[in-house]
Amino acid sequence: MKSGVRMLGTVARPIATGVRRLSGSPGLTVIGWHRVDGRTEGLSTGVDDFRRHLDTLDAWGAQVLPLDVAVDALARGTLPDRAVVLTFDDGYASVVETAWPILRDRGLPATMFVVSGYLTGDLRFGWDELEPHHDRHRLVRSDELRAVAADGLDIGSHTVSHPWLPGLDADAVKRELVDSRVALEELLARPVHSLAYPTGGWTPAVRAAAAAAGYRVAITVDRGLNTDRTPLLSLRRAFVPTEPADLRLVLDGAYTMLRPLDSLRRRRGPAW
Repeated sequence: MKSGVRMLGTVARPIATGVRRLSGSPGLTVIGWHRVDGRTEGLSTGVDDFRRHLDTLDAWGAQVLPLDVAVDALARGTLPDRAVVLTFDDGYASVVETAWPILRDRGLPATMFVVSGYLTGDLRFGWDELEPHHDRHRLVRSDELRAVAADGLDIGSHTVSHPWLPGLDADAVKRELVDSRVALEELLARPVHSLAYPTGGWTPAVRAAAAAAGYRVAITVDRGLNTDRTPLLSLRRAFVPTEPADLRLVLDGAYTMLRPLDSLRRRRGPAW
């Protein structure tokens, strides 16, 4: 995490914790990773770093809940204090092979959002093609996804092809959202009601399309605490920084004030 962002978060932490305490109602923190593959750069998280993240959650007193359970409790006003949901985007094989066994051993639930058109085992994302070919870029296959879903890992949609949804016309957005959900439901033989917007790209029109496509929950990359006033189809989420001290800032809500920056980034679109 950049030092300036860390400094801002450190300054904001006492304000955020005070506001949270005075509000009297618990909120929901959603955090995420992409891949857990032994590296500590880009989209990668080191295995030891991942374990330290989980230790930090435990030390903070996090109540880690399945996504559907957390959302139900948020809507009913019965959310426990320090409720957290764990997520993974894109469907990298290292989540199935490395992260999920660690989580399972600790009894921690999580949701992985997968791109339905990339489950053949031989495709790579465009941003990974910019790097030398490496096993860390490998994505989960359909058979692996069925097996890990049966083992308890929750699966959600990340569209068909991981496009920047705000840049598509309405028909294309509908296809990306509907076709992905249908494909995953047929593969897993169970309902799929959750979505993560690729690169966090969403607008009110995209959110309305997600509702029309049958999703109950959709997750952004706009940082901050989710409250009973947060729309379930644009839940806030922060990706986990490497250092546990920075993760504590996220858990304490110190980066909620950075949401205007997230909104600006969402309008610009992805660099790739």
